[in-house]
Amino acid sequence: MKKKLINFNNSLVLVVGDIILDCYWYSKNHYMLSEQLTPIVPIHEVKEQPGGAANVAKNIAEIGGHSKIIGFIGMDNEGLTLKKLMNHVRIDCDLISIKKNKTITKIRILSEKKQLIRVDFQEKYISEKINLLHQKIINSLSYFKILVLSDYAKGTLVNIKKIISFAKKMSIPILIDPKGMDFKKYSGASLLTPNLSEFEKIVGKCYRENEILQRGIKLLSELNLSALLVTRSKHGMTLFQTHKKPIHFPAISKTASDVTGAGDTVISIIAASLSSGYSLEEACFYANIGASIVIKKIGTETLSINELNFVLNHQ
Repeated sequence: MKKKLINFNNSLVLVVGDIILDCYWYSKNHYMLSEQLTPIVPIHEVKEQPGGAANVAKNIAEIGGHSKIIGFIGMDNEGLTLKKLMNHVRIDCDLISIKKNKTITKIRILSEKKQLIRVDFQEKYISEKINLLHQKIINSLSYFKILVLSDYAKGTLVNIKKIISFAKKMSIPILIDPKGMDFKKYSGASLLTPNLSEFEKIVGKCYRENEILQRGIKLLSELNLSALLVTRSKHGMTLFQTHKKPIHFPAISKTASDVTGAGDTVISIIAASLSSGYSLEEACFYANIGASIVIKKIGTETLSINELNFVLNHQ
């Protein structure tokens, strides 16, 4: 049987959202200082990765697509580090530096593959340059096939309704990774990709499968979405579309080393797939496989197109 190889070489995706620097401090072992019960963590490795919307852009580039990212960073060393990390032949960075803000940074301290603590710097980007951000989006949209809005509730997408209206006027599909308790601001999007926890915050706790299905269909209608994808960790993903029955994609891997960034991988593969002409069902199928690969990695990691194709052809 001939192998089916997918590629995203022709995909063009514009990514807008909260840009974060993810840092990982690794310790081989930690111990307690008995007199004060203070944990001692000898660090043997430090790793820095693009996080938030930057991880989405990197994911798209790593699977062979072309992406452009628009967002805020601070005028600091962390911002310079992010620029270096994003120096990729397939990523076009259009970043707005803010004097008064630090680059949002998350430091995770891990020992024996377990996270001990996360330290966050800078809660939100607060900028007077929102109009500049919007102008950059308007100037870029016509060159791209898909718009991804990566919302980490860090201030970049403070007026997301306006950004959605820009894309809708140009008939460009809008994919959104949502955050928070107000999903009405995402009304009219082409696809929303909440995880189960985020979904339940909006529709209520779901104890049975039919509750997820009923409430998913209802939310799809209430928000006037073209599609809704609920990612459900070890239970896979469920896709809701208007005038179609829900489709469930069972999880390929039942074990997860780290789910950090898995949602970024899912929306990245869907965006690259749709931009390349694959159907939404195919896009979700590929994304489900991609998620099964990255959750076996520690930290905010990406996957390559070769990894994706290998698993696709060895199921």
